Order: sequence, then structure tokens, then C-alpha cells
Amino acid sequence: MTEAEHTQRGFWSRTGLGDIAVGIDGSDASRGASRWAADLAHVTNARIRLVHALQQHLSHADTDREKYDSENRVAGRRLLRSARAEIHGVDPDVVVDSILSGSPIARFLGSVSMTADLAVIGGHRSGPLSDVLFGYKSTRIVAESDCPVVVWRPHSAAASRRPAVVVGVDDSESCTRATDGAFWFAHTLGLPLTAIHLDSHHRGPNAGHDRPPLDRLEKRIAPAASRFTDVTVHLHCIESSAEHALVRASASAQLVVVGSRGLGPITGPLLGSIGQSLVHSSHCPVLVVH
Repeated sequence: MTEAEHTQRGFWSRTGLGDIAVGIDGSDASRGASRWAADLAHVTNARIRLVHALQQHLSHADTDREKYDSENRVAGRRLLRSARAEIHGVDPDVVVDSILSGSPIARFLGSVSMTADLAVIGGHRSGPLSDVLFGYKSTRIVAESDCPVVVWRPHSAAASRRPAVVVGVDDSESCTRATDGAFWFAHTLGLPLTAIHLDSHHRGPNAGHDRPPLDRLEKRIAPAASRFTDVTVHLHCIESSAEHALVRASASAQLVVVGSRGLGPITGPLLGSIGQSLVHSSHCPVLVVH
């Protein structure tokens, strides 16, 4: 395996999770994201980098700008200290670094993701139209990140009754890396894995169309399953849209994992990217793997 292929497979094909970048904006969603990252760091001994982007000042008056920037930095540092304290409340031994940035959060997290193994952000209610018109930050971060991204969303009450990691499986290359990640998380968190067959419209010439869906699904996950033999796996072939199947499964899941074909923040919502849709409608955290 070349170095590029090695990196592309994700941290789960190397020695493990080393660096988690967490976007902080003071919202309940970002607090949930940082607590989720703290729980993961506690299990994996990973480091956490807290990233806060300063609000952009629209006034052209220099005196107003200086005052605003000063107050904004003080508030930003206070916010990062609070997030650090919450993480250390979960595990005081987690190494936490803090970064203040003057760049927009999507752009800055995109650059941070070049050296991070995983990015974690809070997911807010939104929709495809608002993504197109306003450049919603979760969509942009997912689209621009160089590493896998977890968009944290609160779990439904059903998730505690039948916890599992859910992965959507089709015939794409991005799905191979997503499946690797899903098995890694199931193994690391000690959870069963539910693999749901998705009827991809982008099948390759050797996708094995003559095989029954359950056989194709079993063949697709076989390489990852052979590496994580301790993970209990449940296979499902559901006759419904991929988005509907995964949103429904997210209601009782701890984590939903999907691959992304790299659709950007403008084309993604319009073309119906499954990852983009789940960012807005999932009932649990979503891991999007490019």
C-alpha cells in the first residue's frame, strides 16, 4: 500500500486515533460535540484540538473594529476554557489544545483537518435550500475537510435500548473506506454493527449485479469483517430509498457512517447526497468519510 493509499484508508488502518479537531461555537450542539469527542478520546487516548473561529466584524470604523475584536477574543478564550473544563470533567488526562482563528470556521477547520485524524462538529437544524442560499457551515465543513467528519446530533431515546453502529453500503469506493471506519468504531466502542445495503446508481462494471443483494452486501463488508472479528454484524437489505433507510435506522443507533463522493456544498444538496441529507435529518451522530 502506498503512503497516499495508507492515508486515504483512514486512521483505523494505522495505529489508531491520534488527533481530534473539535469546532466550538458556544451552542448546545457544539457542547454535545465536544463531550462526544471527550468520550472517544477517553477510550482511545487521543488528543483534542478545540477550534473557535472569531465572529467577523462588519463595521468599517477602525475604533469599532478594534473594540469588537478585543471583546471577541476575550469571549472566544472564555469559551475555549469552558470547553476544556468540560472535557477534563470526562477525563482529566486528555491532552487538549485550543486554537482561536480569524478565518471562517469551515475554511479553518478544513486546513486543520489536513493534520487531524477526525473532525467533530455540532449539527444544527437546517435543510437543502438553506445550504444552497446561505452556505450552511456544517455542509461546508463536511465538504471541505480532508479527514472524516462526525456531525454530532443528539440521540433519540431508542438509541439506549438497542445501541449499534450503522453503515450504509453500496458499490462505491467511498463506501469501502466508510465500512472500514464503521467497523473500527464498532470495535472501539464495543458495539454491534448493522450494515444496510444501498442500491447505488454509481455501480462499477464489476459490481456483481448478478448476485443477490444480501450476497453482495456480505462480500462488500468481508475485508473489514476479517480484520475486526470481534464485531457482531447484522445485515439488512431494505427496499426503500437510501436516505429513508438510514434516517430510520439512526433513530436507534449510536453512530451512522456513510461514504461521500465529494459533492460540494452547492451541488451536494441539489443532487441528493446521502451524507448531506443525514447531516440535517439524522437522529444520532453521523460520520461522513470521503
